[in-house]
Amino acid sequence: MRVYHAEEPTDEVPAADGRASRGWPRGRRIGAAAVAVVAAAGLAAAAWGGAFDRVPLLDRAVAAGFEVVGCALLIAALWSRERRWITRTLPILLLSVAGLVGLIALTLWITGTVTDPYPPSFAIWVGAGFAALAACPLVLRRRPVERAAEPASRPPLPWRKAAAVVAVPATLVGAFMLIDQEYGIWPQIGDVLGHSGAVGGQQAHDLIGGATASGNTPPAQGVIVDLDAPGTRSHFKHRPGVVFLPPAYFGPGRATLPVLIMMVGSPGTPINWLKSGHAQATDDAYAAAHHGRAPVLVVVDQNGSATGDTECVDGPQGNAETYLTVDVPAFITGTLHIQHNPWSWAIVGFSEGGTCALDLVLGHPDIYRHAIDFGGDARPNLGNPEHTLSVLFGGNAAAQQAHDPGHLLSTRRYPGVTLWFGAGADDAKGIAIGQQLAADATRDGIVTHRFVDAGGHNWQFASAGFAWVLPQLCDEMVTSRLEPAPGRPDPSTARRSVGVGSGQ
Repeated sequence: MRVYHAEEPTDEVPAADGRASRGWPRGRRIGAAAVAVVAAAGLAAAAWGGAFDRVPLLDRAVAAGFEVVGCALLIAALWSRERRWITRTLPILLLSVAGLVGLIALTLWITGTVTDPYPPSFAIWVGAGFAALAACPLVLRRRPVERAAEPASRPPLPWRKAAAVVAVPATLVGAFMLIDQEYGIWPQIGDVLGHSGAVGGQQAHDLIGGATASGNTPPAQGVIVDLDAPGTRSHFKHRPGVVFLPPAYFGPGRATLPVLIMMVGSPGTPINWLKSGHAQATDDAYAAAHHGRAPVLVVVDQNGSATGDTECVDGPQGNAETYLTVDVPAFITGTLHIQHNPWSWAIVGFSEGGTCALDLVLGHPDIYRHAIDFGGDARPNLGNPEHTLSVLFGGNAAAQQAHDPGHLLSTRRYPGVTLWFGAGADDAKGIAIGQQLAADATRDGIVTHRFVDAGGHNWQFASAGFAWVLPQLCDEMVTSRLEPAPGRPDPSTARRSVGVGSGQ
């Protein structure tokens, strides 16, 4: 007896050979992939070697162009009239991407990794990049199918597959550049790759040791050296810092040069001040106009990581305050051979670094006498009071109060201290905080400068602000003029107008 097994009917069968053959032959696909891999490897090697270091990234038109092209290619790659693709695959893809973007934003907010507000458009740019990444393999793997109730679908044409591949780098580059426009962190490709142009290793120590040797001709421009202050007393774990030495450092007068301690915010890396904030170019320009004399810029890390945030206090996250008030000064006097003089030592900080600058000067005026606060908070802050007290101060309310500028300004006197408060015109919170702190400092008799410049809470503002502050700060440090000259506006009430290059 024969037994016949009936097969279950299926509504999907392979497409006709004629349709399946519309794609490239296997050998040609492998060859194209190999060429693409070799080209990508060549570009990566050239970039790492510095070939593209000076390619600018802060060009909004170019960034928008990348994003528009990338999104257009993505739409072209995703376009299909197949019912299942429209009603099932595409919605699942888009909802998954939206959920991932929302989860990332929520994580950044909960963990306090990013506490500053950012434009809602970021979600669109980041989402487009994730959509391109997710869609690329789906489009490349799509195969034509026939259904019982509808004609066989057509496979994606070769150009659609190419569009899916090219959409990935286009949307990612566009998203990166558009976000970079907002903060100005990486002005050039070399900054992204960490190509600082610094002199490192034994060459840096030889440069320091022979800086004042007879017969040496000072360089026409300053030099970045990979020299870092060790945490000898604090044992604070930090990322390596750098030092910018002006031309006069290589002459006989280096021991009396002014010193600026430079600190970035969180997230950030120490080199941001020299590159994103253009402090190197600004210091060089000042030196060129003053016979090579300009401040030595000591760029330090107070956070230990790109997303760390110690607010420069000693606490559960490490002894950041001890590092900045004991180890860093010892490095400046011992390794750089510059005399300690609080009248000519200042701290410059952006964002969290600005909070640190104010707090350190008010807490240690015997070490630093000048604080330049670009967009800092009113006091050490990690987002909410309970979290701040626990993470920064280990629950010690007295230690927290001892680092509150409002409390310090109301209980102590600060002869000889000068304070600078700056904020971008689009940074309403920063303007309000600077106004309040400047008023408190002025009531305490401190010479206070306050200014507003074009930009927001970003490096574009910090760069322009530092260029405006530096000449006046150097004049103040060198001459020790703590009172306004006759006929000159009182700096405690000076406000810089947007786009104007002097106080008024």
